[in-house]
Amino acid sequence: MSVVSTNHEAHDYAERLRERLPRRLQEIREAAGFTKYGLARESGISREYIGKIERGKANPTLPVTAQLSHGFGLTLTEFSERLEDE
Repeated sequence: MSVVSTNHEAHDYAERLRERLPRRLQEIREAAGFTKYGLARESGISREYIGKIERGKANPTLPVTAQLSHGFGLTLTEFSERLEDE
């Protein structure tokens, strides 16, 4: 069973989210009134790792993304929708 998909639309969608994540995470964080330190305290994700995500130097796993969303007081679905908003 191959892990590589031939569904280019799914891949393109994932790439758009990956490219958008650094900027959107910072925008969402600032709109919520959080510093990186404040979000780290609320989410349990280190300030350093949040900075790496915002600089596009790290791609968070689903569990890390869930912790970030919880830190914002959002469900994973709500957080994902905000990543998609332009």
